[in-house]
This record gives sequence, C-alpha cells and structure tokens, in this order.
Amino acid sequence: MKKREIFNYFVLLSSVITFLCFFIWVTPSDYLYIYNRPFGFYKKTLGFDHIYCINLPSRSDRRGKIDIIAKFHDLDIDFVKAISSKDTETLDRYLTYGVAPQHKACYVSHYKTYELIVSNNYQSALILEDDVDFEVNIKDFLNEIQPFLPINWDMFYLGNCAWDTSNTIYYNGKNYGSDLLLSKSNRPACSHAYAVSLRGARKLLENLVNITKPVDVALIDLILANKIFSLSLLPSIINQWKSKDDPSDISPGAQDEPHNLKNSTLELFGYRR
Repeated sequence: MKKREIFNYFVLLSSVITFLCFFIWVTPSDYLYIYNRPFGFYKKTLGFDHIYCINLPSRSDRRGKIDIIAKFHDLDIDFVKAISSKDTETLDRYLTYGVAPQHKACYVSHYKTYELIVSNNYQSALILEDDVDFEVNIKDFLNEIQPFLPINWDMFYLGNCAWDTSNTIYYNGKNYGSDLLLSKSNRPACSHAYAVSLRGARKLLENLVNITKPVDVALIDLILANKIFSLSLLPSIINQWKSKDDPSDISPGAQDEPHNLKNSTLELFGYRR
C-alpha cells in the first residue's frame, strides 16, 4: 500500500511540473512582465497601463475625432493639455537651443507626459498626438505581437512616418501568415504614436534635455546612441491624419504622408482626406 501511495504521489508531482512547464512555455515571461495580466484585462488601454493623448484645448475638432476612435475601439484615453507655442512662461522653464517655438511646445508637451507616467508609476503608457487614425483591427494586431516583445524595451513605436526597421527582428509575421514585422528601431520618424515603459520614461526625463532639434529627431539621436532601447512595428497600425481642412499645427505646409492603414477607423466614419 505504501508503494502505491508513493507512486501516486510521483504521478501527481509529475503532472504539476508538466503543467507549470507548459504554462511558462505558452506564457512568455516578457508578456507577464510588461502587461502583468492577460491582454483581456487591458483592452481599454490596448495592453498598456494607460493611454495619453496630447491635445491643444483650441483643437476641439481633433479631440472630437479621438473621441470617435475611443468610442469605436472601447478605449479609455486620458487627454493631456498640450503646451501652446505662445505659452512663453511654461516654455522658458525648459532649455533648448535653436528650436522653433512650435517645436519647443511639442517637446515640452511630450516631456510633461513622461513626468505623468513616472508620477503615476505606470509600467507602460501609450502616448498619442491628436492627429491620429487607428487600424480598425488594432487590438488583433497587438494581441498578435505582444508575446514577442522583449522584456527590456524603453520605447515602442506603433506608428511612424518612415519604413523603420533593422536587422534585429523579434517577430516576422510572414512566418505566421501576417504582414506585421517587429524589430529594433533604427530611425523612426514622427512622434504621433509610441509607447513608453516606466524605465523608458525615466531615461527620457534624464536624457531628453537641452535639445537642439525637434523632439522626434532628438529621440532618434538617443536611440542611435543606445541610450534608449526602442522597437518599431511595421506597417504602422496608428497613422497621422492630415487633410486640407486639418493641416499640421507644427508644420502647416508639410506634405501629407502616405496613409498606409489597411482599414482606417476615421474613414469608416465618413472622414475623407
């Protein structure tokens, strides 16, 4: 009888060990570290702890578009008051060199958002500018690539204005019948949609100071100097939305970038470029 009990004990122990090994294999440690819970618990923030959208109070038209996107995708988006280029009192608190007022205002708006991430102790946050459009299936795309995110990322571009990739590939969707490609960033352009980890926000507060270039270019310099570990997702799943009646606040005469979303949320609601 004693031998039988010992045998049953080892069978039970083996079963438990097998289950734990399987659980760890199908639930990568990176996934647990970044998101803490399965994606389903974070659907309203796309898998991140928080979503911020930088918006000038005078641009209620853009806020209206973001509200449409948020309602359609069932998202909680926290609006951050953007700094105006005319707010010299605030701008004078931040040292920059040779940066135009509108670019400095953009920089300070992003910098203050990093401060919010740190003060709230968010492990990760998505930062949006208010001129964006989302892929209709954005949650499906993020679900697809989440398990492949490396554990120590500082920034994660969900959209940029360049076809940014490198030789360091973390996920190649072609192996799974998908178009998505997740790689280490090289020269990501624009700052309209990127996530920042808590560690990344602290690094940015320390290193993104006394800038001499627009913030998106200054970020590239930090990435190339290996002061920030950044990822880029291609194709973009969040893109800039520009139209004749809604030009850029920072570069009003800039030409529109190719709008390479497969299925635009704003176009679904009748907006045209």
